[in-house]
Amino acid sequence: MAGEQDYYDFEKFDLDSEEKHPHSRQRAGNAFKSISSGKVLMFLNFIVLGLILMVLVTAVIKWSQMNSRVKELPPQAQTQISQALTNVSENSDLKDFKQQVQDQVTQMSEGVLTEFLQKIENFMNTLSMKIKMLPEPACQKPQCPQHWIYFNESCYLFSTKRNTWTSSKMYCSLQQSYLVSINTAHEQHFVTVESDSKEYWIGLADHKIENNWQWEDGTDYETNQKFWSEGEPNDAGNQEDCAHMNVYGLWNDNVCSSKFFFICEKRTKPDNLPDGHHNNTDNTL
Repeated sequence: MAGEQDYYDFEKFDLDSEEKHPHSRQRAGNAFKSISSGKVLMFLNFIVLGLILMVLVTAVIKWSQMNSRVKELPPQAQTQISQALTNVSENSDLKDFKQQVQDQVTQMSEGVLTEFLQKIENFMNTLSMKIKMLPEPACQKPQCPQHWIYFNESCYLFSTKRNTWTSSKMYCSLQQSYLVSINTAHEQHFVTVESDSKEYWIGLADHKIENNWQWEDGTDYETNQKFWSEGEPNDAGNQEDCAHMNVYGLWNDNVCSSKFFFICEKRTKPDNLPDGHHNNTDNTL
């Protein structure tokens, strides 16, 4: 058959060709293979070169970055180390400084406290001395009636109405007291302050015997301090027989019928009152 013949011929031809031309067949196969291998090798070379180039570029970039970081790293590291050392040193110094400050504050506190206590003690001593030198202050005491002022174991009433010396004496007697007698500088100062620049009758008169001044409560006139205004008493017109305090608190003789405010005084201990002043109800008014 033609097909078989063809096949046979084909086989035969191939066989014969291989046997008769072994070198020719071998050369053809080697050439094909050489061409294909060359293309593959060239392609692989391009790929390898591309990869190598990429690696080199990447390496250069990384190296540049690393180099810049390396250049920056030492100063930063040195700064950080220096700062760390400084902090350690400062912490140590701060602890020492803190202790020194605490010690100084403690010493200062003790010194200030001692000085402060000394000043307080000196102030209290000075104040105590001044208090002792001052007259006893006027104040309302339970043993004094209402509206009366306590001073140095006596109660004082400063009238709010004017009256004659005799009528003033009568009013004080009705209050179981007497017109004030002034025997010390402290008492003079007290009544002057309380009089508030007003004129007040006091319990001093010479209407019984001229120039023989006597206190109503029996206090000795001659042996006690006197606070007459300059040139007084002068008995002007031979009619001034009763004493009063002028606006400056000094004594002045005046006509007994003149009307001034008046001051009553009574001891806080009734037993100390002069005779005739406990229940005196003089009805001369």
